[in-house]
Amino acid sequence: MKIKKISCSQFAGVRDKSVSFSDGINVVFGMNESGKSTLVNLIFRTLFQNARLDGRSDREFRELYFPGAFRDRPAAGDFIDGSITFEDENGSYTLTKEWGADPRCTFSTPAGIIRDQNTIKSELEKILHYGEGVYSDMLFSSQRNADSSLKDILNSAGNSNAKQDITVAVTQAFAESGIPVDAIEQAIEKRISDIQGEHWDVSRNIPMKKTGSGRWAKGLGEIHKAYHRLEDARNVLNEKMRCEAEADSAAADFALKDAGYRAADNELLRFRSFAGKLQSNNEHRKTIDRLNKELNKLREILQQLPALSESLDRAKTLLAEKEHRELIDKYEAAKKLQDEYEKLAAEAESSPCPTDEEITKVRAAQRTAASLENKLCGMNLIAAVEMLGGNTLEVTSLRTGERLDVSGDGFALTEAVNITVPGVMKMQLAPANVDVGEVSGKIAAQREIIDGIFSRYGVSDLAELEQLARKLTAAKTKADTASDRLSVLLGGADFDELREAAGNITGEVRTAEEIGRDIRAVCGATEPGKFITAKETILESYSAEYGSIGELGEKISAVEKELAKAEKSVLNTDDIPAEYLGISDPESHMTRLQEELEAAREIREQALTEKAAAISRLEKFQEDLSADPSALVEAAERAFEEQKSLLGHWLHIAEVFRERREGLHNTPMQDIADSFTRYLGAISGGRVSSAFPETDKLNMNIYSGDRLVDYGKLSEGTKETVSLAFRLAVLDHLFPEGGVIVLDDPFTDMDAARAEQSCELLKKCAEKHQVIFLTCREDYIPSLNGNTIRL
Repeated sequence: MKIKKISCSQFAGVRDKSVSFSDGINVVFGMNESGKSTLVNLIFRTLFQNARLDGRSDREFRELYFPGAFRDRPAAGDFIDGSITFEDENGSYTLTKEWGADPRCTFSTPAGIIRDQNTIKSELEKILHYGEGVYSDMLFSSQRNADSSLKDILNSAGNSNAKQDITVAVTQAFAESGIPVDAIEQAIEKRISDIQGEHWDVSRNIPMKKTGSGRWAKGLGEIHKAYHRLEDARNVLNEKMRCEAEADSAAADFALKDAGYRAADNELLRFRSFAGKLQSNNEHRKTIDRLNKELNKLREILQQLPALSESLDRAKTLLAEKEHRELIDKYEAAKKLQDEYEKLAAEAESSPCPTDEEITKVRAAQRTAASLENKLCGMNLIAAVEMLGGNTLEVTSLRTGERLDVSGDGFALTEAVNITVPGVMKMQLAPANVDVGEVSGKIAAQREIIDGIFSRYGVSDLAELEQLARKLTAAKTKADTASDRLSVLLGGADFDELREAAGNITGEVRTAEEIGRDIRAVCGATEPGKFITAKETILESYSAEYGSIGELGEKISAVEKELAKAEKSVLNTDDIPAEYLGISDPESHMTRLQEELEAAREIREQALTEKAAAISRLEKFQEDLSADPSALVEAAERAFEEQKSLLGHWLHIAEVFRERREGLHNTPMQDIADSFTRYLGAISGGRVSSAFPETDKLNMNIYSGDRLVDYGKLSEGTKETVSLAFRLAVLDHLFPEGGVIVLDDPFTDMDAARAEQSCELLKKCAEKHQVIFLTCREDYIPSLNGNTIRL
């Protein structure tokens, strides 16, 4: 694989950067903090860092490579990206990743473009051949982890990812045994089957779910059996702990119930010693309480009697005044209604009232007269009269008898008329086929009816007649209403009697409001009559029970003497506990204490039975035990963890075997050991050498001259020499046809001679491999004589 180009929009402190590489040596020059190490990390992270980040495991990646905010511009970028173009014998590839809120990953291959991350990861594994550890620790190692990576490789006890990957790539332990690969695979699978069995869930490290209840009976592996043994041991331990907890709980419960029983017994004995005196004193106190109550009652009655009599007298006086006020108010209201009735009755009887029949008769007569008059109006004549000889003309209406105006040159005649020239002639004009005399007679008859009714009531028209009827009817109605109200107010009494009773009241009578205020002050919310009755009842009962006030005083004196005698009979109670002094019924209290003691005894006996049963169960369980359950659980846990570890170990062996079985060959570590020794001797001038004591393991010894030295004691320059030599040896072995290596200032602590020799080795290495050399020293540019890239 050869890297052709690496670029990004932003990654750590690098912005909008694109760097192209050629075959052979590429010298990337830049001063400190110019982004050289960031370029190495950009290459590595673009190849191996998942685009979708995990909040916890990828926290360091975010902190190292996501952009930070500037002091005067707090908003920082929210994503980083990288793009790498490389090629192999199958063609050119471009891998682009973007990390952040919207993660993206695109892989352009000769066969097409891929976006599924799982597919991309699988394809990269095929192209890169080796795992992430080889590239991070050996091929793309930056200044930051070069020293620690090599230390992990050379540490015989270490087990880094790079060390595992390299060991798997070069070891041939299986092949050296002479056993066929298929037999080895079968042996591995047989070992896994013995441990795992048929019903073990490897991903969850628990048995597979079984239909129904119970355990799997057949096909159990060692780990499944260990799981059951651990489960059984835990069940035994849990049962023991349950029995112990039951025994402890029962013992604690018995102790509590026993304490309760003893407390109840002590309380009964203690109370019994004071019960006699308490009973005697209680009898005396009952008598004292009774006498005190009676004495208080008598004194209260004696004190209340004067006020009771006074309030009774006052209530009676107020009630009488209230009745006088009500009688006067009733008379005044009745007098007002009587006067109103008399006035309205006089108004209603002041003149006769037209009846409905008379009004109807007038209306009918007017309609008939109007109909008859219309018969006399069926004319339409224009008369032109010229009077001669000084005579005059009179025209009179036959309908109304009134004279018509005939002045002027002519006049219209629309109804029957009499025309008269006084002293000369008289002429009547009427509609044809109308008997004027008959019609006039009928009209006169109707007018006579109308005039008769009008004259009877002194009106001139129908409207006045109707108004008169309404007026007199309304006056009569009001008079009747006033009469009804007066009857209701009197309630069957006679008005004259009411007037006489009101007149007999002497002295000033206050208003109802003033009287009511005094009544409420004396009687409260009680009606005065009921108040008086109640007070009279109380006084009568006191008189019947105690007699006169003097007799009541004698009764009080007798009770006081009896009370003093009872108080002298009470025994001294200074020795009685305070909590007993308030007990009103010692006998009942004694009975209750006896019942509580018996109940406490029964509860104690039940608790004792349960305690004995719990201890018996625990002892029987312990007798059946062959060993300490806690020790059995610890042993079972260790055995189960060992089986889990062993299963994981063999599964890993199987996985590595399947991945690498095609690459097994017959030279364990010799190839890489020879190359390492050759490079190490060339750089150091033969002063530093190495040896692999075990040909099937990646564990080496470093010698300074003939002296074996620990890696931690090597000088920094020698560490760089060892590191460069080992990395070149690994590169040759892993990529015999050519690969790529990234070196970040690998000569910093070397002396000039070793640095010069290392430059010569790199130029020879670049004949087969692609070398990307990053440095801050410009004098390496002519020494390496490669493609120069300035940052």
